[in-house]
Amino acid sequence: MAFHSSTNPFFAPETSLDLNEGRLHEKVEQALSEFADDPFLTTALPTGHSETTDFKTAILSAQKLANYLREDLGLKQGDVVAIQSPNCTSYIVSMLGVFLAGLTLTNVNPLYTAAETRRQLKDSGARCLIGSTIFSEMMEDAIVGTPVEQIIAISVTDFFPSLTRHTLNFLLRKVKKLDRPFQGPHIGLNQILANAPKQVALDVSRVSALAPDRDTIYQYSGGTTGISKGVRLSEQGLMSNIAQYALACPDLLHTQGQTMLLALPVYHVFGMLASVIAITNGGHLVLIPNPRPLTNMKPAFKKFQPDIFPGVNTLFEKLLEEDWFLEHGTNIKNTISGAAALHDHTAQKWKRATGSNIVEGYGMTEATTLIAIRDHAKSSAAGAAGSALPGTKIGILQNDLVTDMPDVIGEIVIAGPQVMKGYLGREQETENAYHGDWFKTGDMGRFDENGELHIVDRCKDMVLVSGFNVFPNEVDAVLTSCAGLLEAASAGIRTESGAEELHAFVVKQDEALTEIAVLEHCRAHLTGYKVPRKVHFIEELPKNPIGKILRRKLQDSL
Repeated sequence: MAFHSSTNPFFAPETSLDLNEGRLHEKVEQALSEFADDPFLTTALPTGHSETTDFKTAILSAQKLANYLREDLGLKQGDVVAIQSPNCTSYIVSMLGVFLAGLTLTNVNPLYTAAETRRQLKDSGARCLIGSTIFSEMMEDAIVGTPVEQIIAISVTDFFPSLTRHTLNFLLRKVKKLDRPFQGPHIGLNQILANAPKQVALDVSRVSALAPDRDTIYQYSGGTTGISKGVRLSEQGLMSNIAQYALACPDLLHTQGQTMLLALPVYHVFGMLASVIAITNGGHLVLIPNPRPLTNMKPAFKKFQPDIFPGVNTLFEKLLEEDWFLEHGTNIKNTISGAAALHDHTAQKWKRATGSNIVEGYGMTEATTLIAIRDHAKSSAAGAAGSALPGTKIGILQNDLVTDMPDVIGEIVIAGPQVMKGYLGREQETENAYHGDWFKTGDMGRFDENGELHIVDRCKDMVLVSGFNVFPNEVDAVLTSCAGLLEAASAGIRTESGAEELHAFVVKQDEALTEIAVLEHCRAHLTGYKVPRKVHFIEELPKNPIGKILRRKLQDSL
């Protein structure tokens, strides 16, 4: 079926785009040459302690780790190395080291239990685990019965001066009880770096000879359905996605000399992409190991006055309630939103408070990171997710046909160079994820008259109320505009009769807020069958570490 090239130029078949951002090792070589003494990585702790590492030190440390992985451990192309750690300098150095060794990386959520970690280690076939000492006890349990042969211990304090490191380690271990050394066989990153030759040159021969479309990252995601799966991402897909972003938002990639504060976890694709953008564009990356409570970020905002800030809707909302942020967050020039839908009223409040416009990205793990973007300074379409990235096609799948006609609601399907190679070890699930050459995102959406994409909801979150389709995202947008309400979400609840009804879960800002007031607000803005049947007042909405609301946990709470 033909697409309207007039509404979105990226659908035009004659469009020719250069998405060759180059090889990642070439960018690392360039960074070492051009930015050697510039600040690259800073670990910023809530105590106010911070330590900054320049490009030369970080990249050559990564080279030393790469040599250890290949020459001492004997790992070879195709072998998998897992990293499980909060944000810190050692995480980025380790990630670069795995890449320079020509190995495959799998990022593991540091909040995972031993059972969850063990499952990913076994599924990915990881032979080495680079893990934070904060989670040493859990990891010792997790590696039992897995292919892991070696643990490399890293810490948020690794690149601090020796005396400061010892003081901070004492605070973490003896006072906070948050850290202890590994008790089983392991080696520390600092020990690897200390034992390596002092003069080491960057050697990219291992990766320069490798195919750019090889399996470079196994990034785990729940995908459109079911249990977490390994998404096979390539170097080519990663660099293409950055090139697509550069074509769409060139100002956001001019990061040399600019500081990006990263509270988003590096293990998530959004945080990982932000990290690689800093690596390849000479940016200074300030890493926040734990942004909760939000005051943990106060010293970093005050000291480093970041120019660029990636975040998510819930994080923006919470920061706008903090007096310290309103004082120290006004230096932000560019804000990037992703991982979950950004509410228009949040973007407007953010702009008024910080002066910074928000560029919103719609994406998913299976698309490396980004599919479409919306520049809120240029797009006034309420609730829009924006337009396809250059080189990306987006369609709406309805009744086995793909269209871009306006106001047709169906499953969003995509095609582009950033789309995954498949699910690791799951050929049938990979096949099921496609409609011909189109990848099925699992999101419901539509195009408006101007060709902008609107996300209606996740397919699996749609609620069938008395025969009518209700999309919780639409209801959530109304709920969050209710006076006296801090945050809210809706979810479908199965009744004893087997039917579904919509319930609202509300966190109060004003203790005087009542169920009647919430429902009256909804009735004023929603047709009858979309109004929640019940309102539940709760202390906090369940979210994943990136800030997405977990509707399943809301459903399971009743």
